[in-house]
Amino acid sequence: MAGQLLALGLLAAAGAVAQQIEPTYDYIVVGSGPGGAPLAANLARAGYPTLLLEAGDDLGNNKNYSDMANFNLAANDEKSRWDFFVSHSSDKEREAKYEHTTWRKPDGSFYVGLDPPEGSERLGIYYPRSATLGGCAMHNGGVCALPSDDDWDAIAESTGDDSWLAKNMRQYFTRIETAQYVEPGTPGHGYTGYLNLTISDPTFMQQASDVQEIAGNIIKEVGGDVTRDINAPDPDRDQITGVFGLASHADPNGHRVGSNTRIRATLDDPAKYPLTVQLQSLVTKVLFSKAKLPTAIGVEVMRGPSLYKADPRFNGTRGKVSRIYAKREVIVAGGAFNTPQILKLSGIGPAKELKKLKIPVVKDLPGVGEKLADNYEGGLLALASKPLNGTAAGPIAVLLKTPTARKNRNIYGWCKSFAFEGFWPGFPDDYGPTEYECAFVHMNPRSQAGYVRLRSSDPQEPPEINFNFFSDGEDEDLTEMLDAAKIFRKAITAKGAPVGPWNEKHPCPGVNQTCTDAAQKEFLKLQTYSHHAASTAGIGPADDRMAVLDSKFRVHGVRNLRVVDASAFPAVPGAFPVCPVFMIAEKASDDIIRDAKAGASS
Repeated sequence: MAGQLLALGLLAAAGAVAQQIEPTYDYIVVGSGPGGAPLAANLARAGYPTLLLEAGDDLGNNKNYSDMANFNLAANDEKSRWDFFVSHSSDKEREAKYEHTTWRKPDGSFYVGLDPPEGSERLGIYYPRSATLGGCAMHNGGVCALPSDDDWDAIAESTGDDSWLAKNMRQYFTRIETAQYVEPGTPGHGYTGYLNLTISDPTFMQQASDVQEIAGNIIKEVGGDVTRDINAPDPDRDQITGVFGLASHADPNGHRVGSNTRIRATLDDPAKYPLTVQLQSLVTKVLFSKAKLPTAIGVEVMRGPSLYKADPRFNGTRGKVSRIYAKREVIVAGGAFNTPQILKLSGIGPAKELKKLKIPVVKDLPGVGEKLADNYEGGLLALASKPLNGTAAGPIAVLLKTPTARKNRNIYGWCKSFAFEGFWPGFPDDYGPTEYECAFVHMNPRSQAGYVRLRSSDPQEPPEINFNFFSDGEDEDLTEMLDAAKIFRKAITAKGAPVGPWNEKHPCPGVNQTCTDAAQKEFLKLQTYSHHAASTAGIGPADDRMAVLDSKFRVHGVRNLRVVDASAFPAVPGAFPVCPVFMIAEKASDDIIRDAKAGASS
């Protein structure tokens, strides 16, 4: 079976009609993001007929997606957008203070802010996802930063599976990487993988400019160098702070590489690997046999463009339904929002929630959709007194360990002449050539109390999503975020006249203002944003009632069903989950192929 990329029209021509039974594959992979795409490619390259299902289209040749610099355009593009609207808490008064709240105006367009036109409907906090071949790795900023060793080791400790130890997980990074920002042969890196990694051009530091001087002031404040290897395998790497090169999954020409390019290369390979990709295919549920131990045997798929109500082009269409069967396994890789939705629609999840919606319970797993986690994001944004020069310089990465950090580095910052204040339709705001920001991610927050829950049994209806930020450890986490903001403020404002004085936008607005810590913490709490959801189908031991998967990605209590995406992590892995997800796709590939060769598909 040669590689195939099938769009809706081709499927229709082949006779995809309601309830049609299609060809049987060894493996069916649901979702083409950084978990599903490499996994499907690896299974096909190992000789197993594999079907990859994606609800969106292939936009890999669209420059909004193929050029990494256009990631803001990609995230705003309705050709791929799934518009989720989430809550940060259950406190309506607190939610009402989020400055970028999104509303639907009476004419159907969006309003962003706190004073909507009369008759507007409050939608919530905007959280865009990407429905296209390649998933969210097609609209992200591409940052590739490995998590702390402790993040990996914690999984090994909880499950008793030493293959998760950081020293063992490194092999998957070197397998996928083609490092193009370190000298060839540098230990801990790979040079033949599908994932090109580069850093922002560091030569701007050799030319005098305002931005070069600001970067130099940041280095004076925290140490480091713009070419330093952020993914180096140093024994004490999780304690090393300061400035680093910002690594991203782009080639030296700035072209995005990753999930989409891996699939394309597999389909185009002369070896004709048995990979089939079907686009415009919304999976509605996993199918199970009626055996004593529930066994996944396939999926039900709805065919057509823009079928999910989060798609801004959704027009009420309900696509034709077909069933596809797998001889070996079904692997769900829909991401932290859609994977728990698919599992629940399939009867895998909290029995009480499923029964309320009259969904037959296949397996009562209370942890499905619970323990939703995300990092907190904020930034120190200020406007200079004159237009800055040297603004074409790319971002630099800054890792901090603030004074009250529990053990490891806890802040990942990226600094350049730009403005990034979260997500809303049409983001970001452009303050012109005077803007400079150090945006940052607060890693390993103390709270992990969010959830993804079904609104209905309709597979086209997006679920209810509430992150419940700051439910635990509020003051500790806000203190760490404020300490990061203070460090960045000191470094940026060290650049005096004529660039200074600086007009800070947040978290302490104004020129030379003196804000209380309490006021700044309140701003950070109310305006925190995020974009790295995880942990809604977390790995853990069978005796943990909230665990969904075992250490081999298998869903507890059923056979032939696995989950391989960010939802599998028990907690958010580091600052940016994309490269850790690419890595677990390799690990899952090894686990699945090993089982197949042993004849143990369970």
